Amino acid sequence: MKVWATTVREEKITRDIVFEYEHISNEDDFVALLQQICEKLDIPTPVVTYVNFNHYVLFNTTKFKSRDFVESIDFDYFNLEAVPDKKKK
Repeated sequence: MKVWATTVREEKITRDIVFEYEHISNEDDFVALLQQICEKLDIPTPVVTYVNFNHYVLFNTTKFKSRDFVESIDFDYFNLEAVPDKKKK
């Protein structure tokens, strides 16, 4: 599976990455994935709540706002969105 991670400032994407991962079966897997993505983007890792994990599992997307980060950030929000796999015909 793949996830598209973006940082957005003033409605413009400032950083993005498509990251491939195996499977998320619980919140710990989600946090580990998030830490790897943030390391690649060179941004601080946000605080993950149950709501963030739940939104990702149910809606294939979640958003982290500035209040979700302990450190200061240079963007308005950080978005994770699942990229559906294309099925071969």
